Amino acid sequence: MRSFTFHLQKILDLKEKEREQAQWAFGKSLRRKAEEEARLVELTRRRDELAQKLCEMQHKSCSVSQLLETSRYQQAVERAIETQQQTLYGCEQEIERCKQTLTNRMKETKLWQQMRERARERFEQMEKQREQKMLDELGVSRYILQRAANVGSTSRESGARPMSSM
Repeated sequence: MRSFTFHLQKILDLKEKEREQAQWAFGKSLRRKAEEEARLVELTRRRDELAQKLCEMQHKSCSVSQLLETSRYQQAVERAIETQQQTLYGCEQEIERCKQTLTNRMKETKLWQQMRERARERFEQMEKQREQKMLDELGVSRYILQRAANVGSTSRESGARPMSSM
């Protein structure tokens, strides 16, 4: 039996590579979002600490410059939080884009794999038919040889002479 070779295997390999790259990009976008979420959590924690510190400073005696400095720092942290939220939104959009790309690549790969399986099934069916045809021919040849051998032995047993000698 011959071995099966898919004539479009290189295309299938390319599609599988594209799918792997899409999986990698999707994973990378998820990791980046997790990192950005951690930064946002840290900024939020820092903002809460500053709010607590400002509250304590208002109850204690401190200079106006210290209050202004802490207040400006808190405002800077607020701006950083807003920026980080926008960054996080961008990460979510990137995740959706990567997810869509991955879905498309997976569908393409599955389609090419199904094409390969259908081609393999056709190949195996044709091989079975070819083998069956060969077996049938062998059977017919053997039958003809046995029949010829039987006819020859039957004519010798009956003592019949070939017609050409008469």
